[in-house]
Amino acid sequence: AQGKLCPPVLIVVAGVLGVIKRRGFYNPPLRIIRAGGCMAGWGTRSFENEDAQNWLGQLKSLGLEDLKQILVHAADQSDYLEAPDASIVVAAAEVLAAMKGAPSDKLPREIADWTSQTNAASSPDLNKLAVRAVEKVRRNSELKDLWLEAEGLNEWTAALQDLQTRLAS
Repeated sequence: AQGKLCPPVLIVVAGVLGVIKRRGFYNPPLRIIRAGGCMAGWGTRSFENEDAQNWLGQLKSLGLEDLKQILVHAADQSDYLEAPDASIVVAAAEVLAAMKGAPSDKLPREIADWTSQTNAASSPDLNKLAVRAVEKVRRNSELKDLWLEAEGLNEWTAALQDLQTRLAS
């Protein structure tokens, strides 16, 4: 999903020092613009954003209990989830879906490697927790609001609903 045409704007690119100044109209194919900068996302799928990609680099040092804590934090808190946290919740839920044999059709290699090297198994209770956490992201998160602004909410919601279906099956 691409963002709307934006007037000339200063864009702060996540992970890059400095400011890139754009002149004229700019259609950001790889960014979701928000006030004061941008969210580093280029698509509606679970790993089409820099926060989830960066988290994948940390996955090999995490255990199943770490994934559970990520999901508990999201599912049980009443506060609004910021975009980076929401992206990580979705990524952690994708790991559980892969563990139960319902992986994404574009499963990152890091997850395939982690699941083959980890002796842990997902449980029905953990999968239910992941469904709740993803629902929290879908209903009360900055990520949801950013996709609404970028006119990609329907596609993003469908991707999350697919993940929830894979977790619940």
